[in-house]
Amino acid sequence: MKFRIINRSPMTRRELFRSVVKWVLYALLLVLSYAFQLTMPFADWQPFAVITLAVAVSFYESELCGVVFAAFAGMMQDLAMGSLFGFTSIWLMPCCLFVTLLTVNLIHRNIVNYLWMNIAVIIIVEAAELLFKYIIWRNPDIDIVLLGYMLPAVIASVVISVPTYYLVRLINKKTNITNSLDNILSSLKDADEGDEDIRS
Repeated sequence: MKFRIINRSPMTRRELFRSVVKWVLYALLLVLSYAFQLTMPFADWQPFAVITLAVAVSFYESELCGVVFAAFAGMMQDLAMGSLFGFTSIWLMPCCLFVTLLTVNLIHRNIVNYLWMNIAVIIIVEAAELLFKYIIWRNPDIDIVLLGYMLPAVIASVVISVPTYYLVRLINKKTNITNSLDNILSSLKDADEGDEDIRS
């Protein structure tokens, strides 16, 4: 049995299962990244693991999938770092959308392109936090925060970017199908409508 999706291409049960498995694995990685930041095992050298993961997922997924994942990742980043809930999502969502558009239309998917885009996203998100939490309020501790916390965190984030990239690429490769999350939801809806037609 095949499901119909938005672009009219067939999607088998096996492909649907692979898509679900992929997003379950992504969600599990997000929870692990959140726990990693919450426990802060490396003190000041604490990487932004959640943001790094969001960029990696956006690097391999469609626009809608990347933005939705970035929204959840941003909220979990705020919970882990004690920031205003939803603040990071406001900045992370357009950044991840831009990452996806670049990979789809202009650049190749490789580790070098991922690294510089990941660094750019981290700098943009953390610069926004620095601006609205410290610079606007003329906080005297801004130098301590910038040099003692944010700079080491950015460096640590670059270090963990490599294993994060290859892990997400492995998940995407093992569950490699062309259908995205919005197509999965549409497929499930079409399947339910088909069952209702049969019953009637």
